[in-house]
Amino acid sequence: MKPIYVIGHLNPDTDSICSAIAYAHLKAALTGEEVVAARAGKINQETRFVLDYFGVEEPFYIRDVKARVGDMLTGEAPVAMLPCTPLREVGILTRNHNAKTIPIVDEDNHLLGIITLGDIAQKYMEELGLENLGQMHVTVDNILRTLNGRLVVAQEKTGELKGNVIIGAMDSTTLERFVKKGDVVLLGDRERAQLAAIKAGAACLIITGSHTTTDKVRQEAKKAGVVIISVPHDTFATARLINMSTPVEAMMQTENIVSFEADDLVDEARKVMLETRFRNYPVVDDDNHLLGVVSRYHLLALMRKKVILVDHNEKSQAVPGLEQAEILEVIDHHRLGDVTTGEPIYFRNEPVGCTATIVTSMYNEQGVEIPSKIAGLLLGAILSDTVIFKSPTCTPRDRVAAQQLAAIAGVEAEEFSREMYKAGTSLAGRTPKEIIFEDFKEFHMGDLYVGIGQVETMDSGSVAQLMDELLQEMGTIKENKGYDLVLLMVTDILQEGTELLVVGDRVEVVEKAFSAKLDGGKTFLPGVMSRKKQVVPPLSRFLAGK
Repeated sequence: MKPIYVIGHLNPDTDSICSAIAYAHLKAALTGEEVVAARAGKINQETRFVLDYFGVEEPFYIRDVKARVGDMLTGEAPVAMLPCTPLREVGILTRNHNAKTIPIVDEDNHLLGIITLGDIAQKYMEELGLENLGQMHVTVDNILRTLNGRLVVAQEKTGELKGNVIIGAMDSTTLERFVKKGDVVLLGDRERAQLAAIKAGAACLIITGSHTTTDKVRQEAKKAGVVIISVPHDTFATARLINMSTPVEAMMQTENIVSFEADDLVDEARKVMLETRFRNYPVVDDDNHLLGVVSRYHLLALMRKKVILVDHNEKSQAVPGLEQAEILEVIDHHRLGDVTTGEPIYFRNEPVGCTATIVTSMYNEQGVEIPSKIAGLLLGAILSDTVIFKSPTCTPRDRVAAQQLAAIAGVEAEEFSREMYKAGTSLAGRTPKEIIFEDFKEFHMGDLYVGIGQVETMDSGSVAQLMDELLQEMGTIKENKGYDLVLLMVTDILQEGTELLVVGDRVEVVEKAFSAKLDGGKTFLPGVMSRKKQVVPPLSRFLAGK
């Protein structure tokens, strides 16, 4: 089974990360499925502090949820063969597994080549024309494996058999004229013919019909360095099967093999499949280890990545490739966005200050105990999103949830929040670009494409020194990303207000929406603490003409 990914928004904040971890834990506890918390961007300083404080590892980074070739694999061990494997065993394998292509690998599972059912069928059809084994790399071991043979006389050094294959269905005197040094001779239980073949210089005698040899024949074979094998088949069947003892390395395709890496996009793989139209395609990792085989059938049976979105429900804020994934649920506390699905899903959206408050309620509703570390993460998320309960988005439910979580986590909320904000609001060593994108979201408002970032601080003086650099970087971002407006909220927790920085072609929209005059691209908005409730709605209403 493929895992279910719980993912927050791009440029994740503490709520996005912590709620993803907590909800993944709850979902796994309720369903028993593999549910994995993931992140769609870099973790900020505040979130890092919360994770480290409670000893929780950060979710793994997932750059997109686009369908990749690795998603087409079933997870089962790939069917493959070593290059020394006789063709007959490969043929049996293709029949038993209904496979048309078999990858050939070395002992470390590196892909060496492939062989197809067509290659084997062609070889079988040509088997009567085989007279010389010189180029076929046939060994005594392969003959024993292919023909279910029994070694009657062994030799210390045999190596590959190089001579012609002779059916000894003739008088012993005649046989001596046909057999040359190094030949392989197929015989019945005729002692004189066996001795004649040994005398003529045969390298190997294959005695058909499960017959054996006399002591005299075995003694002569030992002295002459001749291998004797007894097989259960009659001479006709043995003659047909001996070609199938050829090792696969003699026939495998090693050039112009079309293969994919697990990380290749399915869209690109589909194009290659349509252009080449092979039956199967090996899939390897970065070190050329075989992972499996895919075909055009797997495109039809492709299982999309399963995702649960937390703390957002807008495509512009979601991990790239969302349209190719299967959205199972949305847990959020923001306005309704533009994420759509092809079928009904569980969608929980509540007007509270933090997604973590909703997740806490879900633990309580399901009767699942909240581990202390998870409680600590949820608490940190609530304190962050509500700006220690000062944000207008904060509700009584957020306060009640925080009280419950603080008790479970064994921390004092006010003291913990001070440490968290102190760690999170430090701007030391951070570039203007890092500050802007710490918590940055995109919005489509009317006919405008708007990017809004927010950074919280307890030291407005340090930010004031960076204002010119921040405005300059915002201008660069506007041009590179094609925004109509770029806003940065520098929210002062102590003053309980926001210095709003604005760059764009339509800055008058911001002035009218907030009834404020921009001075050098900035204005102070007292009491404004929330992007979600105090910045996005006024802009949206103004641009909608309401």
